[in-house]
Amino acid sequence: MPAKPPLGKVGRALSGGHTAAKVGTKVLAYYAKRPFLSQEGRRQAQETAARQGAQTLFQGLSLLRGTALKMAQQLSLEMDLLPEAACRELSKAYHQVPPINRALVRKAISAALGSPPESLFKRFDLDAFAAASLGQVHLAFTYEDAPLAVKIQYPGIARTIDSDVGLLKQLLRPMVKSEDLMPTLNEVAQRLGEEVDYLQEAEHLRFFADRLNIPGIRIPQVNTPFSAATVLSTALMPGKPLDLWLQTNPSQQAKDEIARKLDKLFLQSLYELNAIHADPNPGNFIIADDLTIGLVDFGCIKRLAPEFVEHYRKLALAAAHHEAGAHYAQMIALGFIPPDLPPEVAHEIRTISDTVGRWFGRLFQEETFDFTEQTGFITEGKQVMRRFNHLRRHLRINPEMIFLDRTRYGLLRIFEMLGARVRFRNPYEW
Repeated sequence: MPAKPPLGKVGRALSGGHTAAKVGTKVLAYYAKRPFLSQEGRRQAQETAARQGAQTLFQGLSLLRGTALKMAQQLSLEMDLLPEAACRELSKAYHQVPPINRALVRKAISAALGSPPESLFKRFDLDAFAAASLGQVHLAFTYEDAPLAVKIQYPGIARTIDSDVGLLKQLLRPMVKSEDLMPTLNEVAQRLGEEVDYLQEAEHLRFFADRLNIPGIRIPQVNTPFSAATVLSTALMPGKPLDLWLQTNPSQQAKDEIARKLDKLFLQSLYELNAIHADPNPGNFIIADDLTIGLVDFGCIKRLAPEFVEHYRKLALAAAHHEAGAHYAQMIALGFIPPDLPPEVAHEIRTISDTVGRWFGRLFQEETFDFTEQTGFITEGKQVMRRFNHLRRHLRINPEMIFLDRTRYGLLRIFEMLGARVRFRNPYEW
């Protein structure tokens, strides 16, 4: 089993610097041979370099664990921010990170709960069944034989957030420009400051369990006596993470049903609770044999002001009905576009805003949007957003939009991965 990850700023910087150098070497090797390759050869060599660099990046971040890996995982959900190869590799952070060893597990439990696991539980499996960026999850049983998922935070991870922002900037330098990376990275870092407090996550769980009642969506109950700031115990959610469930070759009807429930989860959370589960990665959706979905990892929750949600609803409504002027007006109301731009800049931004609205509005044009037929939808969206990002200097970053957009886009990517057929027309936006 791997040893404890480096926690000091110097140790993490040295480890990260070694990884960055290896990633940079692979990128430079591609540029060195690029002039001598055909167009097709360049494409293949670029894909190979991106894939190998991303593999090296994931391996290095897996050793560091913690907030550097979590931030990279969340950035992989951003539209057109990281190369596709990097996104695929970083998706492994959902549940495939190497776990810490048994001695550290016992130490973490004792420090948080006051006693070693064998004194607290009827049974505690010291081998984790899931390991991610900030912690790992163990199976345990109470003396009443109730199965629990016990999440243990990696020791000392909370104090690495600030230094890891700079570290991740260094690691990703060969892949993405700093001016494109930092606004999102800073917002992600702020959310992580909340996510490392498991007592706050327990409150999030209770909030959604008390208010969200969607058939087929299961929210685990918190076991309060066995929870603390760095240990969170909840009822065990039976099933497989969505990406592993997909490997079992489910039927088209099953995939459509999962997508329908996830879309309803997002809409009802946003418009009725003004709060969303803002970490839409496949490892957080546990699919049971009866196609119910266990929703886990409530560390990243985004609460939104009712006024903001109403403006967003009008933005989506304008896109759904191809009302270009209304879409642009809501972009201004949301604070994303300054209202006093020079006329020529305003015209260019409005043109691209209309394009964004038409792209998103395609989801609503038919009763059912079929991702198996519309295979280029996400790719088209990336191209649209790339044009929009060229005008970034004229725009304002609304922190509320970062996690809301990232959550909805992350779900669209999941729907595409499922090849699902989804009815997007809904009572809130149609």
